[in-house]
Amino acid sequence: MIAKVFIDSDVLIDIATEREPFFPASQAVFSLAESGVFLAYTSPNSITNIYYILTKLSSASKARVFIRKTLEIVRVADVDHDSVLQALESKFFDFEDGVQNYCALRNRCDYIITRNIRDYEFSEIRVLDPKEMLLLHKKNT
Repeated sequence: MIAKVFIDSDVLIDIATEREPFFPASQAVFSLAESGVFLAYTSPNSITNIYYILTKLSSASKARVFIRKTLEIVRVADVDHDSVLQALESKFFDFEDGVQNYCALRNRCDYIITRNIRDYEFSEIRVLDPKEMLLLHKKNT
């Protein structure tokens, strides 16, 4: 069965901005999703946050192009009322990370890929940074 991977917005922003030193590993994870090695998901709020950040760094048209390309590969996961309530009641320090976590759980993701692993210390899902995800993939192939 193919793995389902939730990609946090920081990883997608690293790709959009080619932010060093994070870009190569983040892009490689994205390429694995593109080639069908796993199914990639993100949340609706990640998409809106990415749009906002990219419009501040560049332009709305470039942000839209990046998001369109991203959505060809990454699926937008469902977030429901209960997921938001769970995040509010959780031990997550950062509410947004809690929402991301419960979004990933709701959509039965196997991994969360983020550069901010410690923000997900209460997650029931295995949390990896992009480099760790690449190592795991290499080990399993």
